[in-house]
This record gives sequence, C-alpha cells and structure tokens, in this order.
Amino acid sequence: MRISLGDVSLWFDVSGPSVIPQGDTTAERPVVVAVHGGPGLDHMTVKSALGPLAEDFQVVYFDLRGHGRSDRSSAEFWNMRTWADDLRRLCDALGLDKPVVLGSSFGGDVALTYAGLFPGHPGGVMLANTTGGRSDQQRVIEAFGRLGGPEAAAVARRTYADETGDSQAEFIRVCYPLYSATPGWAGESRQFFARMIKNMDVSLHYSSQRASGFDPWTVTAAVRCPVLVLTGEDDPICPLPVVEELTSRLPAKTTRLVKLPGARHTIFRDRPDLAFPAVRDFVFQIKESQPAR
Repeated sequence: MRISLGDVSLWFDVSGPSVIPQGDTTAERPVVVAVHGGPGLDHMTVKSALGPLAEDFQVVYFDLRGHGRSDRSSAEFWNMRTWADDLRRLCDALGLDKPVVLGSSFGGDVALTYAGLFPGHPGGVMLANTTGGRSDQQRVIEAFGRLGGPEAAAVARRTYADETGDSQAEFIRVCYPLYSATPGWAGESRQFFARMIKNMDVSLHYSSQRASGFDPWTVTAAVRCPVLVLTGEDDPICPLPVVEELTSRLPAKTTRLVKLPGARHTIFRDRPDLAFPAVRDFVFQIKESQPAR
C-alpha cells in the first residue's frame, strides 16, 4: 500500500490484525512501527526478523523515502531529519497516537532522531542492534577480525576507506555472513539480499554527507518516552561499548538496556528467546500505561 505525505509517497505494509474478536466484543491490539536498516536497503531487513511479533501486535513496515518501493524523492532530502519527520508524519497519517516505534540497525538512528526531535510524539521507542548513529571504526574492524580472521578485518577496513561503493559487494560476501552467530545465515543472507530493492545512491550520498550532517546523539537528552535498547553482546557492527555509551546518554529513569549474550547483529535470529519477550513486555507495559480510548 502507498500513502501520500504531501511531498512524498511512502510504501507500507502490515502484519497481523489491529482488532481481534474477544467474546461478544472486540479488542484493539498494540501497533508497532518498524524502521528498517540501511541506508539504501528496504523493509525486508526487519520484516524477515520480526515475523513472530504479529502473534501479539500489528506491525507496520514501510520503506523510508529514497528506499525500496517508496518515492525516491531527491538527494537533498536523504538525511536524518527528513527521515525522522517522515516517520512522524506517517504515524499521523495512519492515525497512530503515541506510536511505539522499533528501529533496527540504521533504522535505530532514525528512531532515535524522531524521539529526540519530536519528544511528545512517540509512546515508546525500541533501539535494536544499533548504535544510534555513532561508529567506532577501529572496534568494528577488530570485531570482524575476531569473527572472520584477517580477511574480514581487511575488508571492513577497505569498506570504511572506500568512498565509491566499490567495496560493498566484497563486504556483503565476506563480512555480512558474520552478522549472525547461528548456523545457516551465510546462505540465508545471500537470499535475503537478492530479495531486497537496493538503492546504493542513498547509501553513498548519506556516507558522503555524514561528517557534516546531523548527529542523532545530540538529541538524546531531549528524549522523553520510554526507551528499550536491545543489543547483541557480540555484535561486530554495533560494538557493545558504543551501545552502552549511547544508553548512558538517554534519560536513566525511562531507558532500559538489554544485553543479549551470544547474539551478534541479527539479535532476533540469534536470541529469539530473549529478544522477543523483551519487546513484548515493553510494548504491553506502554499499552497498560496509556489511557483507554
């Protein structure tokens, strides 16, 4: 489905019903808005991971401006402030009051920016397998070296130094299979990427503008809603010390950090026994705290 926000049309999809029968009446289920990874990828980065959540919630998936099936728009709008504002406007257009948003990987950067720029808008935000926009290149290179040996470390180093995108295919071949700690991910990840609609122009543009662009960490103190931070203790692309520092910058009274032992970047694949219950508890707690409509 597509929805117009005025200057841009976004593609979205849903999994699970929003209203279910309950005896002689009906009950509304919580809604979770999922923000995908990237930049340059599409909603499949989260839809393939979050399927079980539809048992308890309605999950809204969408492609960010410039991504997937949504309007490409133009490069001047491929930035964090615009994506965060699009998220806010999408929720408003769908009639979602105090939405609960789950941002995964790069989507966590968008979700954090949204929560900081529009602190009265979200009901809660989940930052999953993300550093919220900060990178520690040396830690990432060392992590890939531990998991994949010298070749993986060298590929990660070349990818960080590459401004043309030529190293992307090599990174996907060598480093992306190391994103998961569970068997079968190498083959699964190849199929995963084949299914996605990719726009590497967005990725290259965002990387080139990042140094002079907006830093989501600058708005952490403005966040007012409850925040759940989920991180794999062995995530090579989002090192634990960086995630811990991000958490320390968020309001302590409303922020909870859940570390997932043995999980890498694909936390819902590696530790579904811990990740999904944490999400469910968080969402239901928010629903219980909100006034009945």
